[in-house]
Amino acid sequence: MRFSIRIMLAVSALLLAMPAAADSRPAEQVIVTATRLPEALDSTLASVTVIDRNQIESRQYLTFQEALASVPGIAISNNGGIGKGSFFLIRGAEADQNLVLVNGLRIGSTTLGTAAIQDLPLEQIDRIEIVRGPRSAIYGADALGGVVQIFTRRAQARDGLQSDFSVGSGTNSTHRASANFGQRSERGYWQFGASTLQSEGTNACAGFGFPIFVGCFTDEPDTDAYRNRSATLRGGLNLSDATTVELFGLMTTGRVEFDGSFGNLAEIDQLSAGASLEHRLGTRSTLRVQLGRATDDSENFDGTLSVSRFDTTRDTVSALLDTQLGAVTVLSLGLDYQRDAVDSALRYDEQSRRTVGAFTQLQWSYGASVLQASLRRDDNEQFGGETTGSVAWGYRLSPEWRATLSAGTGFKAPSFNELYFPGFGNAALTSETSLALESALHWQRQNTRASLTVYQNRVEDLIGIDANFSPINIDSSRTRGLELEFATRYRGFDLAGSAEWLDPENRSANVFDGNVLPRRARNLLRAEISRDLGPVRLGTRVHYAGARFDNLANTRRLGGYATFDLLADWRLQPRWRLQARAANLLDRDYQTAAFFPQPGRELHVTLRYAP
Repeated sequence: MRFSIRIMLAVSALLLAMPAAADSRPAEQVIVTATRLPEALDSTLASVTVIDRNQIESRQYLTFQEALASVPGIAISNNGGIGKGSFFLIRGAEADQNLVLVNGLRIGSTTLGTAAIQDLPLEQIDRIEIVRGPRSAIYGADALGGVVQIFTRRAQARDGLQSDFSVGSGTNSTHRASANFGQRSERGYWQFGASTLQSEGTNACAGFGFPIFVGCFTDEPDTDAYRNRSATLRGGLNLSDATTVELFGLMTTGRVEFDGSFGNLAEIDQLSAGASLEHRLGTRSTLRVQLGRATDDSENFDGTLSVSRFDTTRDTVSALLDTQLGAVTVLSLGLDYQRDAVDSALRYDEQSRRTVGAFTQLQWSYGASVLQASLRRDDNEQFGGETTGSVAWGYRLSPEWRATLSAGTGFKAPSFNELYFPGFGNAALTSETSLALESALHWQRQNTRASLTVYQNRVEDLIGIDANFSPINIDSSRTRGLELEFATRYRGFDLAGSAEWLDPENRSANVFDGNVLPRRARNLLRAEISRDLGPVRLGTRVHYAGARFDNLANTRRLGGYATFDLLADWRLQPRWRLQARAANLLDRDYQTAAFFPQPGRELHVTLRYAP
């Protein structure tokens, strides 16, 4: 605690001494993920990061997980390069303890309990909102660590047909292309996009087969290719001044090669489709209703022989009513319904389950203070009921300084595999539960901003494996952390950076008690700097991750690493841009999961056309 106070005082002194940036403060950005209602990013009481379309293009991210890796508090674990299984941890929370949404719709595999983020088409994404900290009090299950919401692209507010295109090539025969078309009028809008990404890849796994059996349990020193084809459709119509409807769909098909002793090829199909209605009830109330379906289908092959198939479906319906009570209070009432199902060549004891959740949220502001409180109850026909709550308080110390405090509980529902996988599942499992505390100090002056956040998250009834190799609620953990963010524009340079110190401790009553949780780096640093030089914009970024352990026993250590990227963006004409990126320029060898090497030095070139 004394260490945290010293850091906060030092940062405060630095910020007070910093010169103001020359440019004016940017336009206010609006988010919806933190409370399920529109609110200003600068005023939210949660820890939120937004990655918009301009940042996706200017930073030249190749994959969705690359974009997530730039966010404070997030660590990525990847099983061997592009298209391979990728998982993100928010503030030390497991991948299946974080909720992923597309346009408000839950996605992910009901068998694994995670979303296949490696297959999300980055070229079809308009904005990503990342909330760090539990959101179960408004979203229910699987939002124990945080929420990532993806918004697909839609036509901007201008007349005429809009279109943009991109093509690119790079190392390992990586080729990609995308096209987007859309139009907006007073009555509504429509948007259609398609993209393709394929690569010969790298050797996904450096494991061993007989007699050692580690890693992927085989030795296949070859390249492992990846192919992805995606399309999005989104449209909205204003039925009246008070009523708007919207439809959207995102479809992805792919094929990925990997190294494995029981299979080395997978074909995947994913679909997210939904419809929503927003209707204003007078001048003080708004009703929002959404329904949709998300599917995640995969089939694994050993050569040409099919060895397994998992088709999962998630149907959801939600309704949210918010009402303005006077000038300073907003009351929200929400109801969610969810049905999960699995169809597989394996016979699960249960193949579907239903969940109903209801919540209320109160937001109150008075003078310099803002208070938010939420309470939710979820009832699942398989693992029972859970009640969660949260409370947050913010205080505007001055026009530049703002302080926030929050506390919240969360829970993670057992997946179908944990409950019912043949010969392995345990239908008596209960939810993992958590209690998180957070305090933050924010400072902003014109285009310069900084924040310091201290947090703790304790998780109970973690699902582990007992002596009979069956899943059981036996474990617990405690994660403490500190996040520092900074961004400014100074003398023509754009500078941004973040630092994170993490203490992820195993608190289980077994031989692993006191160990560091696997695959969590205790130190993370990120830094970016860029500048316009006439028609050319040059930039560089550095990403450092400290050492981590790959197993519960802390006997398999993965060394720390630092990667260094160079970026160039040349505006050939007002509508044409040529981009070049050198990733991992120093050709650093590193792994985020044991025996799964990450790609070395890569060069990529992209040509973009946009109005």
